[in-house]
Amino acid sequence: MLILGLQGSPRKAGNTDTFLTAFMKKAKDAGASVKTLQVARSGITPCKGCGYCEKNGRCIIADDPMSREVYGLLRKADVVVAASPVFFYGISAQLKGLIDRSQTLWSRKYVYKLKDPMASTRKGILFSVAASRGRQLFDGIHLTTKYFFDAIDADFVHTMTYRGVEAKGAIEKCANFDSDIDAAINEIIVPLLDRKTVLFVSKQGTFRAPMAAAVTQVTYGEQVRTDFCGLEPTSEFDPSLLEKMEQEGVDMAYRRPQSFDQSNLGLEPDLTIILGEDIEKGDVPGKEKIEWPFSAGSLLETELIDRVYAKINRFVRSLKPHFNE
Repeated sequence: MLILGLQGSPRKAGNTDTFLTAFMKKAKDAGASVKTLQVARSGITPCKGCGYCEKNGRCIIADDPMSREVYGLLRKADVVVAASPVFFYGISAQLKGLIDRSQTLWSRKYVYKLKDPMASTRKGILFSVAASRGRQLFDGIHLTTKYFFDAIDADFVHTMTYRGVEAKGAIEKCANFDSDIDAAINEIIVPLLDRKTVLFVSKQGTFRAPMAAAVTQVTYGEQVRTDFCGLEPTSEFDPSLLEKMEQEGVDMAYRRPQSFDQSNLGLEPDLTIILGEDIEKGDVPGKEKIEWPFSAGSLLETELIDRVYAKINRFVRSLKPHFNE
């Protein structure tokens, strides 16, 4: 599983950065894979407010880090930790810029009525720190984060906020600094680590494997964590995959074919499912391996694509005994 930390403070090694670093270290020690995005130095272009995403389902800014990487990370993450200091009773400008660009994901969810495969499992955590002690100090940040997490299909499950913290290193002197992190790890991260992991493998990882991973994740929800890979991955999905999944109401946008090392961040899966008759079991990792027979060939005809989708659904339903063990 992947925990994505969004470090929204422009200050290096400040209190926000220090807290997030400690949280991510403890999450990694617990067994999770972690990635921290230093938002202030990421080069994300601000939203233009042009409405392009609502009409086209994609952001018009296609060549910046948000489109090239961050959308994909938000889709891949099991937990998103939004960390920001309080600036004028609101979130930092840097993190707010990332949040504003998430309008694209909001549009795909609410305008196009598409469901992310991990919508029922992704969690959102807020961390914020402020120098002052006002009664409504965190209200603005909480509201912004609430609707950000809704847009990216993350269940807003936990908040950690601290008043009267200003000098560098002050957060580490808070009496409950370590215990708050430990509690969040035990309550949120550890249960997610206990899920059965399933990896779907096909030759190129552009159609059958990602389709099967998405269908299985949607079907079994919090019981599993699925991922996919190709032995010889190409750079883009088969366009017919995106079209077919959108017809079924499932959103595969901003994901890409990936190698085994990129899938589930290289961790050995509990179950590996091989899709294709041209793949040897010895070529793929996994504690348990099963095969779903598929002949090689083009997927150009709509009728054939529909048959593959139906076949994968039948196979997915047969997995139920694996998750009831």
